[in-house]
Amino acid sequence: MLLASDHFERCFLDFIARRELRVPRLRASGEILGYASHGYGANPEDIEWIPACGRATLHSYAVYRQQYHPDFPPPYNVAHVELAEGPRLVSRIVADDGTPLEIGMPLRGRFDPAGRLEFIPDPTPAA
Repeated sequence: MLLASDHFERCFLDFIARRELRVPRLRASGEILGYASHGYGANPEDIEWIPACGRATLHSYAVYRQQYHPDFPPPYNVAHVELAEGPRLVSRIVADDGTPLEIGMPLRGRFDPAGRLEFIPDPTPAA
């Protein structure tokens, strides 16, 4: 039997596999749920997954200097980002142009060639 939290995580990962960043929202109230909530025990039928705009803010980060996975040679950034819609998640930040990371800086989500979600610095002001 699939638990509600397993269903919640499976939905998130299925969207990511399709290169879609979505946030969970309760149908009745419109409340956006955090990813760590695993749906607050809500019936999966009561949750809808809406597209996220992809904008985020850097909440915290760490520079990994040890290689934990062959796809990520060190050093690389692992960050806690807050999506514009409210939920926070852990992801990688790639500053291709060498932009220094600063807490509170704007970010934009994208998918790398392997389909993994990552964020990049976004100098464009929010609309």
